[in-house]
Amino acid sequence: MSTMKKFRKTNRQGMTLTELMISLAIFGVIMAVLFGFLTGARNSYSDTRERAQYQQSMRAVMSLVTREIRSAGCDPSEVGFDYFGIADDDQLTCRMDLNGDSDFADIGPDENISYRFAAGDLVRNNGSGDQVILRGVQNLVFTYFDVDGNELTIVPLSAANRTLVRFVGVSIQGQTSRGEPVTYTTRIALRNG
Repeated sequence: MSTMKKFRKTNRQGMTLTELMISLAIFGVIMAVLFGFLTGARNSYSDTRERAQYQQSMRAVMSLVTREIRSAGCDPSEVGFDYFGIADDDQLTCRMDLNGDSDFADIGPDENISYRFAAGDLVRNNGSGDQVILRGVQNLVFTYFDVDGNELTIVPLSAANRTLVRFVGVSIQGQTSRGEPVTYTTRIALRNG
């Protein structure tokens, strides 16, 4: 029994200072790794959320651009105006007579709309002044195609070549405030061609 009492006494002494220091060092390393993981996860979540918000803004802008380009050339009175006033690689003006009054000069509804790339912004003008509709744009490219899908490569398009346009390609390259690149590309078929 005396050995048993000796064993119990030595077992009750607790941790030595060295053991405590090693335990705290291991705990510190584990906490540093865990903190690094949590910080990385939070940054990844923030990047993903910002990218999704920018993509949503880009989709909304592309929806507006698509709707207006598809309507280009709407001419219920058959006056015969040009669908596009300007057709360049970074600028486009589309015309339509939405209210049937034989012209495209009205502001409401928007009948003469310009899109252009200016200083990192996509700018829309419906006749009442420039409106920035998307910020953080690095590049905007319009491409034009004829009825057979052949690209009309000499831009700005001449008046004769503007009448041949049946499809418009739009490519927007943007960047979130955190530097994440976002690209959206589509080809739009004209309804009135």
